[in-house]
Amino acid sequence: MDLLFPLWLPILLSAAAVWIVSLIVWMALPHHKRDFIDLSDEDGFMDYIRRSGIKPGNYIFPDFRDRKAMESEKTQKALKEGPVGHLSVWPTPVTMGGKMVATFIVYLVVSTLIAYLTRVALPGAAPFAKVFQIAATAGILAYCFSFIPNALWFGSYKRTIVASIVDGVVFGLITGAIFAWRWEH
Repeated sequence: MDLLFPLWLPILLSAAAVWIVSLIVWMALPHHKRDFIDLSDEDGFMDYIRRSGIKPGNYIFPDFRDRKAMESEKTQKALKEGPVGHLSVWPTPVTMGGKMVATFIVYLVVSTLIAYLTRVALPGAAPFAKVFQIAATAGILAYCFSFIPNALWFGSYKRTIVASIVDGVVFGLITGAIFAWRWEH
């Protein structure tokens, strides 16, 4: 605890700054506006979902989660002919409050781990540039690369992946700058 207690302010400030910038990125900037596309018959599709009684959850189609299903003739045919995909159905009404709090908690945990790593690497006073180098690198690693395997597996557009990497670099640089600014020099 003594290791991290002196860093409570940069931990909190960096988590808050990344949270605020991420809100701006997603709500105001245009580079994530095309991460998802519309359905040609959205009303018909939504009607089908309602009529089918599909509950909130994450679905894959065809269902090939185990070897037996994967080897079945039905699944092999569906994989060849399509469509193949995944579907996330959210509970209604959609509220953002809980998701925003959870996101802030994730950023707080990331900032705490970055503080730990930076403190272990630099146990005492250090120049701004050295603190920035370590904390920003850790931030870029955390914010840029953790999502990529999931994005690749679940079919995110290349431009979405690139835009998210750009966001992650910015978040990492913000984190590094705040730690370097608040570090003992």
